[in-house]
Amino acid sequence: MRRWFCSVMMLLVGCNAATTPAPITPPTPAATAPTAPIPAHETVVEPDTPFTLEDGFRWLARADFDDFGAEEGTWTEIPEGMACSGKPRGYLFSRDSFQNFTWRLEYRFPRPESLKDDAKFKGNTGFMVYITGEPKIWPVSLEVQGKHVQMGTIKENGGANAPTVEDHPEVRESARKPVGQWNRLEIVSKDGELRVSLNDQPLSKSAPDFLSSGAIGIQAEDFPFEVRRMRLRVDP
Repeated sequence: MRRWFCSVMMLLVGCNAATTPAPITPPTPAATAPTAPIPAHETVVEPDTPFTLEDGFRWLARADFDDFGAEEGTWTEIPEGMACSGKPRGYLFSRDSFQNFTWRLEYRFPRPESLKDDAKFKGNTGFMVYITGEPKIWPVSLEVQGKHVQMGTIKENGGANAPTVEDHPEVRESARKPVGQWNRLEIVSKDGELRVSLNDQPLSKSAPDFLSSGAIGIQAEDFPFEVRRMRLRVDP
């Protein structure tokens, strides 16, 4: 009788064979892959900013320049400026001559994927002023270096006298942006004296010499680069 009663109770309430329910385990959140650090040699590109032409300045475009040594494709138009393949070696030179002026522009080199140390980057161009005489490589002129490692240095070309230059390497090191980013140059000419600023920081200047006026120009020196937002103001 007892055996029959327990069997009935087991059917109704489980009797002494009842089991304890298994605990509910909350779902495990999906694993998130760790964020890999950005390698030191890669450039974090800054967000672009809108640009408005300053009062008194005028745009400089490809149509404002003639070329020496260029082939088809050496200089091409891009939004807000020009791209240069770097080959063959040569330069653009303005159709107008200038003496007292402020020349502003931005330029950059494409960053090689293999580049790990910006100090070893050999990218090169130059921004010439006071170009005189016959076209040649390189014409008589002064040059504001576009070479990455010497950015903003003032030097002579084509047999011109070497200028007396005051240069600040520590400003170059702190103001210059990494390869692949836009660097801003301002070149101010006043009666043969040049003053150069890099990314709004005064960098170098040269004393007046026998060159004080002439065309302005941009060099192609084997390395591709882009230049944009080129504008010029004629000063008193």
